[in-house]
Formats: sequence, structure tokens, C-alpha cells
Amino acid sequence: MLGWKRMELFDALAAKRVIAGPVLDMADLEQNPQLTARQFFRTPDEAPAGSPRQPGPPVRYGSTPWRLARPAPGAETSAKPAETVSGFTGEGLDLTAPASTRSASPPEGSAVGPLSGYRGLVLTQAWAGAYATELLALLGAEIVQVEARGRLDSWRGLGTSTIPAALRERGTLGDAWDLNPLFNSVNMSKRSITLDLSRLEGVDLFRRLLPRFDFVVENFSPRVMANLGIAYGDLRKLREDIVMVSMSAYGATGPWSPVPGIGGTIEPCSGMSSLLGYVDGPPLNSGHMYPDPVAGLYGFGAVITALAHRCRTGEGQYVDVSMQEACATFVGDEWMRYQETGLSPARRGNRHPAYAPHGIFRCTGEDQWVAVAAPDDPAWAAVVEVLGGDELGDERFATVQARQANETDLEAAISRRTIEHDKVELADALVSARVIAAPVLDVGEVLADPDLAARGVLRAVTHSRAGDALQAGLPLRLANTSLPSWNSAPLHGEHSFEVLQQELDLDEKTYTTLVAAGITGCGPVKEN
Repeated sequence: MLGWKRMELFDALAAKRVIAGPVLDMADLEQNPQLTARQFFRTPDEAPAGSPRQPGPPVRYGSTPWRLARPAPGAETSAKPAETVSGFTGEGLDLTAPASTRSASPPEGSAVGPLSGYRGLVLTQAWAGAYATELLALLGAEIVQVEARGRLDSWRGLGTSTIPAALRERGTLGDAWDLNPLFNSVNMSKRSITLDLSRLEGVDLFRRLLPRFDFVVENFSPRVMANLGIAYGDLRKLREDIVMVSMSAYGATGPWSPVPGIGGTIEPCSGMSSLLGYVDGPPLNSGHMYPDPVAGLYGFGAVITALAHRCRTGEGQYVDVSMQEACATFVGDEWMRYQETGLSPARRGNRHPAYAPHGIFRCTGEDQWVAVAAPDDPAWAAVVEVLGGDELGDERFATVQARQANETDLEAAISRRTIEHDKVELADALVSARVIAAPVLDVGEVLADPDLAARGVLRAVTHSRAGDALQAGLPLRLANTSLPSWNSAPLHGEHSFEVLQQELDLDEKTYTTLVAAGITGCGPVKEN
């Protein structure tokens, strides 16, 4: 790779549809052809001439264009504050789904929720799109997931995938594609049907189903839906007020729109990876495909926002979600700092531009850590009181400025004290002293967290094949609205006949013929 220039290599790989992503810093983002073509960075409408540009829309609404009205409060503007747009307060807004789309026979266990009555026919897979539509399902929307028999969702795995070891040890019976914990974690409370959309019979069934649903969500590469004959324009002819949300790596327009991407390549392309890493070290990815849940949350919000708009106006619309742009909004603080200084920020590990200390410190036991942050001198005094020891009272650490000037020594001194403590007990003591602190928890410890259980974020869910498991779901509670119980993720194609019979009056004989042809059914198509 040393023989290549970064962008030339990216372009060559993209031309062959190889998934790759260049690390872009703030200066690169400013010149990025994709963000430039989509006019992502914008100056607020009411800002004086020459004002810095700011990150733009993470979501693009076809009928309701996004507007950056004015700078942050306190900044000078060239016009009086804009009046509040009427209708956006939510007062008097009836979010009840139209009766024409309600299921005649709602899925079993689908209790009332804030989105009950709304129906989505979705083609989401892997993480971002599947997570967006799972959140809708957990709020009561009826989600029918359209899968394929010829090509399994990557999070289901392959037909030859191995069943996870823990399930094998339990003696679990089932197919690997129904037991994959990745798929089962982001597809709760959905129904699954299979349709081969590469064939006319499959597309015809999809088009016949469409009018009975309120929204479509898909996360294919742009132009896939058009190639299948079910792009937004096609769907609008079938139902004029349909809401369609497309989630892709770089958005539906621009020179990079055909380029494939996943969370691990969008993270560097969004500017995130340029900020992650240790002082004088290389840029790093977070390691957990962070852009996927970021885009998933934006996609979730986009559906709800478009449905709310439809309630006010009767209009459906097309919504374009770019993972790159969604994640670029998460580095807006560093972008604004770059606009002010002209310098791309340096990587600083766990350190903070204003707080000292701000880091992760080793505690008693193997791989045990505590996070501590002191934003000011009183907080630092509390840290010293809890940890004790004359070393922390040294003049080198007396003020924030002094601590930052001696941060390496500071961190070493703190570590010599924290290593003597249990991480949970120390975090509790620091928090009691009004210091920002928390133990670093591994996955098992998170699953045992009593607060998450008490708030209903973690619940036991029984899967028909995989058995019982704690699942993480909605990260919110509603004061005056009940939420449905959670159902497990569906088996592959589990509800194909049920949905086609209920919605299209498809008889069993016709269904059997479609199964034999590989148009629908359960599980991968078996090769002869």
C-alpha cells in the first residue's frame, strides 16, 4: 500500500466495489467531494457574512428541506430570530395511524404502544437499518421484515455458519441462521417474510403488499430499489402518502453514492477515526462499528418525523439518510474548532482539552479499571480527599493548568493510588464526593447492572429456538404511555404464509407453488 496515494487507492477499490474507507481529518472533510456535492457544511441563514460553516443535515427530507436557521445562542445574527414554525409543537397532533393500514389481525403479543397501528414493510439488514426498525417495533409499530432465501442477511450468517458455542453446549436445536445472536439482538418484535425481489413474482407480491403499509425502510446501496422497480416514485404510485426512508453509506446522491460502505469504513470517512488514538499514534477505529447505531438512531427518528409530518399535511415523502453525514454531525465540536483555528485537532487518547485528570485508571484485579474526570479544582480536591496520599497534593497538580502541563506524571500518580481499590467501591466513593466517575464494565457486568434492569432497558426474552436471553432494547421510558412487551426476533421466513394469507388472501396451494419456486418460504434455497 505504500506505493499508493490514499485517495487513489480508495477510488481504485471503490471502482471494484471493495469496501474501504480513507481516514479523513477536518481539513479533508472540508474538501471532501461527497460532502461538497451534497452541501453538507453550511453557514446559518441569519449569520453575518464570513461566519464559519457548520455541520449540516444528518437526514434529508424530500418534502421538507432541512434549514440551518441561525448560529448558536449568543452569536451575532444578521436578522431577528425566526418565528417558530406552527404545527411543530406537537399540541393537538393526532398520531393515530390511518384505519386503512391497520392490520386486521395484529401480531400476537402486540400490546398498545405509541406507534401502535403504524405498519412498516422494511428491507433492512445487518445493524443500522435493522436497529432503526427494531426501535419502531418496540414502540408498537408492526414491522414486516422482507428477507431473501437466496442471500441471507449478513447478520444471520451463511447457511454453513456454525451455531454459537454457548447454544451448542445447551443442546439447542435449530438452524445457524435462526440462532445468530447478532440478528436476534436487533430484530425483536418483527415478523419475517421472504420474497425473491430479483424475480417478477416476488416484486409483484411486494407491490401488492405495499398499499397496506405506512412506511418502507431500506438500507441497500442507492439504485438497488430502482433496479428492482420499487423506488420511491414507483411506490408512490401504489400509495401516494407512503413514507420511504433510504439508509446508505454516503447518501443517495453525490459522486460517492455508489460506493459501498460499512461502519468500519464510515468511521474514518466521517472524521471520527482521525480523532481516535493516542498522542503521536496512528488514527484508530472504535472497534465496534459505532456508525451503525448512530445511523440507526437517525433513521428511527426520520421515520417518526416523516409520519408526524404526514399527520399534519397528509403528505408522504422520501428521506435520505447518509451514514457519513450522520456521523460527521458527531464531530461537530472539532469541526467548529478547526473552523476557528485552521488546525486539525491532534489525537489525545483519553485526555480532555479542559479537564485534568480525564482518563481510565487501573484498579485492583486483572483488567479492572475506573474512569475519572475532574473538570475543575474543587473536583480535583475531592479526588485527592478520596484517594489520599501526599503525592497528589504536589504543587504540580494544584491547578487545572498545572495538571495539564504535567499530565503524564499526574496520571501515573493517580494510578499508584487507584490500583489499591476495587473499581466499584472507588467509583461509588468518588461519586459520593461529587466527582464524575464510573467503573469500566465488561459485557457480563452490564447485563447484571441493576439500574438497567430496573429501567427496563434489559429484559429477558424467550426465543423459540435459542431459548432465554437478556436483551437490550429501548433506551427510554415514557411517562404516560405504555410500551408493548418484547417478542424475540423471527425465524427466517417464519411469517411468510401468515402475512401473505392475511394481507393478500393467498391460498395455501398458491403459497406452496411459490415456495417450490424459491420465491418465498423459510430458510435458504436448497441447491439441487
